[in-house]
Amino acid sequence: MMDPHVIAGIRAVTEALAPGAGGAPERLLLANKGSRALDALEQRARARGVPVERVSTSELGRVSRGLRHQGAIALAAPYPYVDLEDLLSAADAPLLVALDSITDPHNLGAIVRSSVAFGVDGLVLPKRRAVGVTPAVTRVSTGATAHARIAQVTNLSRALTSLAKAGLSIVGLAGEGEITLDALPDAPRGRVLVVGSEGKGLGRLVRERCDLLARIDLPGPVASLNASVAAAIAIRECSRSRARQSSASRSTP
Repeated sequence: MMDPHVIAGIRAVTEALAPGAGGAPERLLLANKGSRALDALEQRARARGVPVERVSTSELGRVSRGLRHQGAIALAAPYPYVDLEDLLSAADAPLLVALDSITDPHNLGAIVRSSVAFGVDGLVLPKRRAVGVTPAVTRVSTGATAHARIAQVTNLSRALTSLAKAGLSIVGLAGEGEITLDALPDAPRGRVLVVGSEGKGLGRLVRERCDLLARIDLPGPVASLNASVAAAIAIRECSRSRARQSSASRSTP
């Protein structure tokens, strides 16, 4: 029997209980000592038919395994990954984010939150040599994983080939990219933004699957950015590019 997915923290649990989130948690654990925030969570959980149990702080600490829980933990089924094909049907011209061997849960959590905030239709993660959606990732994303559509694939370069065959433009984020992100060409059938690992960037095979490489201009003295910061900037630019393209297509007679 698989361990439940632990969702820790008031904000993360609130997102898990939101009507638009994935499947409702199976159980909610709240601290014995009440507060307005915890009482509101209990009401929301009961309205969704989620069992609620008031427990000691020590019990919450044991279940959270070191995660900061703020007196609230939701226990859910293992994270519901989707199939790669499901991401293609998410929109007429989907915007996807593929991550090449991101291993830091803090980076993944931050990237998931940025992706959800900017309307990304799905994320693609490799199953090996990369972090998946763990309780720590959910905590860092402050519950955004509940609103994300994430596919795990055995081979990322092969998955990118499939997405390219479906008509999506594959754009790799790299400091030596030939164009800047704000100059991306239109992608009428959708785009995949590929972000490399924290240390090595894009792997060779993944890089070869990219139609083009794009860079973030850094006019200041700092030559590079943290993976999650760079991803957030790139995701915003890709989201803006899609919005401009959509607006232009609507205004064309």
